[in-house]
Amino acid sequence: MEWLELEVTTGPEHQETVSGILLDQGVQGLEIVDPDAFRQVLDENSYLDFADDGLIDSYGDKVVIRAYFSPDSNIEVLKNRLEEEFQKQLGMILEYGFKIRDDSEWKDNWKKYYRTFKISDRVTIKPTWEDYRPSGNEAVVELEPGMAFGTGSHETTRMCAFFLDELIKGGETVLDLGCGTGILGIIAAKLGAAEVTCVDIDDAAYRACVENVSRNNVSGTVRVIRGELKDTESKKYDIIVINIISDIILSLLPDLKNYSSEGTNILLSGIISDRREDIVNAMEKYGYKLIREKKDGEWVAMQICTGFLFRPTL
Repeated sequence: MEWLELEVTTGPEHQETVSGILLDQGVQGLEIVDPDAFRQVLDENSYLDFADDGLIDSYGDKVVIRAYFSPDSNIEVLKNRLEEEFQKQLGMILEYGFKIRDDSEWKDNWKKYYRTFKISDRVTIKPTWEDYRPSGNEAVVELEPGMAFGTGSHETTRMCAFFLDELIKGGETVLDLGCGTGILGIIAAKLGAAEVTCVDIDDAAYRACVENVSRNNVSGTVRVIRGELKDTESKKYDIIVINIISDIILSLLPDLKNYSSEGTNILLSGIISDRREDIVNAMEKYGYKLIREKKDGEWVAMQICTGFLFRPTL
């Protein structure tokens, strides 16, 4: 379906007035991009580690307002009305422009940028819409990301996959907390884990994970739970994977010992570099040992344990 998009650029002080003018023209949708509002949310919520500061800064100090009209709207009539109202209410003509937009731009076009790729030595990630022939003992994970976090392209996921590829030899029990699409749990199953439990509190993530587990034919190995750590079976796992934001990792550390033994490898990712020391301090406070860590861009991943383990050579 097509839409006529009108984009207006203005200062924060005119945001309400411009929005009112556009609403009076019979818009079918309104979108406001206000960098100052984004920055305020980030300042007030330190847990938003995944926010893209570069994207926010790219807007500068201007507010962008997008209004959507029926594609058969008369552009010349709209132009005349807008300029008349801008001049009348603001005393100036603001910068604006029209474009025809199609739903496919945001529904399916993103797929062209998500292609089959190798995430670790033994594992390849393949989107459902691509054909791929694996070679040798290569493990292939087929994904339909949907709305959940976890396509395998993010640094935090890649580092977890690296650790799993090295640690899983076959027969392990794995707990994936904050599983998203289930990519890490499915990787563990494909590499030979005997039993995998994927947990996520988000409904969209739960549904995406269930579908991806079925799609990859690992339903006999992977169990998906909609809930939190406390909703899982109280048992000791060989490997625990947590790829979530730092504040949630900090909240989980005190309870992880109930699910780990001296030989359990705990993989922590989703840690932005600025929060590394917070994690290390908490880890030491609760008696965990840092085995090794990886860094990719501004992200850090750690392999920790509750007791001594041999430090492998990288």
